[in-house]
Amino acid sequence: MTSRERVIRTLQFEKTDRAPYDLMEGSPWPELMDYFRDKHGLEDKEEILDFLDTDFRWTSVVNVGPTKSSPGIWSSPDQLQAHTKYVSNGPLADADTVADVESYKWPDPQWWQPGDFQAARRRWPDHALVFSAGWKPLFWSACEAFGMEGALIRILNAPEVFDAFIRRHHEFYMDILSRGLNAARGFCDICWLGDDFAGQKAMLVSPDLWRKHIKPYLAEQVQLARDHDMYVVLHSCGAVRPVLPDLIEIGVNALLVFQTTAAGMEPEPIAAEFGGRLAFYGGIDVQTLLSYGTPDEVKAEVCRNVRAFAHCGGYVVANSHHGVATIKPENIIAMCHAARA
Repeated sequence: MTSRERVIRTLQFEKTDRAPYDLMEGSPWPELMDYFRDKHGLEDKEEILDFLDTDFRWTSVVNVGPTKSSPGIWSSPDQLQAHTKYVSNGPLADADTVADVESYKWPDPQWWQPGDFQAARRRWPDHALVFSAGWKPLFWSACEAFGMEGALIRILNAPEVFDAFIRRHHEFYMDILSRGLNAARGFCDICWLGDDFAGQKAMLVSPDLWRKHIKPYLAEQVQLARDHDMYVVLHSCGAVRPVLPDLIEIGVNALLVFQTTAAGMEPEPIAAEFGGRLAFYGGIDVQTLLSYGTPDEVKAEVCRNVRAFAHCGGYVVANSHHGVATIKPENIIAMCHAARA
């Protein structure tokens, strides 16, 4: 069974020869790069993925514009370094009216152009190929644009201003997404969409407010990807259990960032309730297990998660996050070896 066949059958909840596995979103972080360079003579990301023999390969749109502020278009340099610590204000922090939002000069979506997906398929004919239009989330972009406190205040006290931002951001992203999907159709198997709207204990915004202000736009993005014959995986960390039925309803195929240490996200009850309806990617904790555990403990957790989904399928082994400096590279290798076994 090829990696591509294995992943597709997993997303269809069909029997496979083993659980597929991946390095989270195909993204090694600096400390992991240093380890593989020093210990194994590997010089780039693709060499590391080949060494680990992961089942996925990742492609994306290409930023050809003058602003290279990846991953987010609203992120200041400080935010890019420290993430939530500095999401205290943003360029729309003083926006009090719909007109303030609509008058803001947005980046040109033409700065993001489709990659060469045909070449990617030729390079990786037997891997599951993922397409991404980049990190341009709905809810989290509002937190970066208004500041987190400002976004939460507006969603309650000035919902028309919050909605004006979400609507404009959605239009901006749909332009990039639709052009990318048109180019990736027939070459890529999976479309990655991303947002963050939960912490480890609960959602950052109530499920009802998420359903009212975010879900309709996310549903349009999911449908566009499905119309281009791709499975949809949604990146969203944390305690998202309250909206898992909503994700199933709008056609999401898999939750990416299966954070089993978050509230309500333990593998056994999640598999019992949602198995066979939603696939789950991740599940190997980075905060404690991969950072401070032993290879044997990592292997045991892989086996636990695989067993939890044995009756229904739909599980992809992966680290639950990436970019955490404390993760032991030896534990990443152990995770991959355990999945192969």
